[in-house]
Amino acid sequence: MPIEISYGSLEKQKIDFYEGKSDKILIWVHGGGWLFGDKSSERWIRRFHNHFLDHENRNIYMIGYRTGEATAPNAVDDVMCAYKKILEDANYRNFSKDDIVVAGASAGGHLALMVGFASDSFNGKCISIIKPKSVINIFGITEIKKTSEFLDKTKFFKASNYVREWIGPDLRISEVTKNLSPIYLINENSPNVLTVHGTSDRWVPYDQALLLDEKLGDKHKLLTIEDGGHYGFSEDEDNLIRQTIASFLIENYKK
Repeated sequence: MPIEISYGSLEKQKIDFYEGKSDKILIWVHGGGWLFGDKSSERWIRRFHNHFLDHENRNIYMIGYRTGEATAPNAVDDVMCAYKKILEDANYRNFSKDDIVVAGASAGGHLALMVGFASDSFNGKCISIIKPKSVINIFGITEIKKTSEFLDKTKFFKASNYVREWIGPDLRISEVTKNLSPIYLINENSPNVLTVHGTSDRWVPYDQALLLDEKLGDKHKLLTIEDGGHYGFSEDEDNLIRQTIASFLIENYKK
């Protein structure tokens, strides 16, 4: 059973901690379009285990955060504050703060990238001086407005524009895009990133990965799954994703 750590006074502002066999840290952020999901839900724990082969060797922190319609930017603020709390806990437990990897899928990928890219100039809460060594972004949103436009254009599902639902009627999408899109926060100090994305993803367009690839250059590794969707990968594709993530972790953790 995990140890639950609070980083705020609200129900969702908690972290599940699983102690590993080393001093290295792996942080996992669940998805759900910023509208749904929970750190302790079987779906997201199963997906984490599916992606990471030797997670027992690392100290795992699974972040919970506020979700729901018209709640932006709560998810971003929460994850940033959760990361700061994790740094405090890591210091208490004598873990290596040089060996932190933040990973997430879908909206969790977006939030993991925000932790990696937000700098002192970011207009948000809980900025931390110590940044993660690298980020694993599994089909995360990198540019908010372009994702919203894609969803409006495709409309494969009746109520498919989760971006607009998250932002709500009181915030301007242009401002949210400028402030909360990872692509606009990249600088020379940004960490290395591994992105996994399918070319037929109907929830987060593959172009989101290409934007990141162009902006990050040599700091970006892109694993493209041809005709891959938003999960639903074949066993061979899942194996490729697992092995690519395992290799990336070996390369990015200190020896």
